[in-house]
Amino acid sequence: MNLMLIAIAVIVVVGLIPILLRRRLINTYLRLLQKNDINGVEMLVASKLAKTILPQFNREYMLLNSYIRANDNNKAEAKVNKIISEVPMNDKQKATLASQIFYKYIENQDEKMTDKIVKMMSETKEYAIHRQMDMINDTLVKGGNKYLDELKTDVDDEEYRNVNKDISYQEFLLAVIYKNMNNSIQANKYKNMALRDSKGTSYESLIHSQLSYLNENV
Repeated sequence: MNLMLIAIAVIVVVGLIPILLRRRLINTYLRLLQKNDINGVEMLVASKLAKTILPQFNREYMLLNSYIRANDNNKAEAKVNKIISEVPMNDKQKATLASQIFYKYIENQDEKMTDKIVKMMSETKEYAIHRQMDMINDTLVKGGNKYLDELKTDVDDEEYRNVNKDISYQEFLLAVIYKNMNNSIQANKYKNMALRDSKGTSYESLIHSQLSYLNENV
């Protein structure tokens, strides 16, 4: 065989090895994850093979997912803190991490962790994600009204309403802001708008699950 062809064949084979090994490792991880085998996942991620072919963020994120799936909140929070403070991440990785954990901490009203995630996103160029998380954190966790003017301008703008699919959730946040300000009339107005406009959309169940943020008499 021509030496050039042999060289090309070797390059192709050698190039395939990391891909095949990575695929094998991920398949093993998924099997362990399905079984909630945390010890198995920890051993896999700590293996020489994993450290050789997977970046640190990927390994730590795999562990985080296993802790979340197993409902091990202590290990999950410790892992989140480690990733944020010790693991180098690009903007996309920060957004991936934030999207995975932020709303759970919102649900738990964990202001320390939501603040930490919002701060992390403020240091990225993922401006839309940061704005959304800061808005939700300020409104639902801090009980603030930072986004009152911005939300009211958007919600009352007919052209804006026609092109934004999340308008019902913005109406809901506006209702909560007015509740935070003890303005029950405006809170009730935007709550009813949110319930009306969310019907049949992906935001309907989310809004109903968060109605506890509004007083019963709103």
